[in-house]
Amino acid sequence: MHKSGEGVAIRQRRISLLASADPGLLDLLFRKTGLPEDHVSVRGPETGLVTVRGRTGGGGAPFNVGEATVTRATVRLPDGAVGHSIMLGTDRHKARLAAILDALATRPGLQELIEERILAPLERAQAD
Repeated sequence: MHKSGEGVAIRQRRISLLASADPGLLDLLFRKTGLPEDHVSVRGPETGLVTVRGRTGGGGAPFNVGEATVTRATVRLPDGAVGHSIMLGTDRHKARLAAILDALATRPGLQELIEERILAPLERAQAD
């Protein structure tokens, strides 16, 4: 687990990119890397609702706008590494893959591989 502020920012970026990724592209990139997907589900993937809050004028009193559907997953790899994901929508396969990648990125050497072969292409695709 990352303890530095920089490590937290890296993980937040990773989780954000995976959450907003096109499911088909994420699956393709994951398969092309040949990364292992052995894991035990700790939680989910499960789908539910969260309340979306807003503020009038961006700084006024908070109010409930409505609800959004989200899917989350937590996995544990055979070496004990734990990964999490949470994203809008109901795609359980995507949530599981994102959690696996989050856990794999804690392994020495794999963070760079995941960055180069999965996250960077996802970021480019989202920018286009």
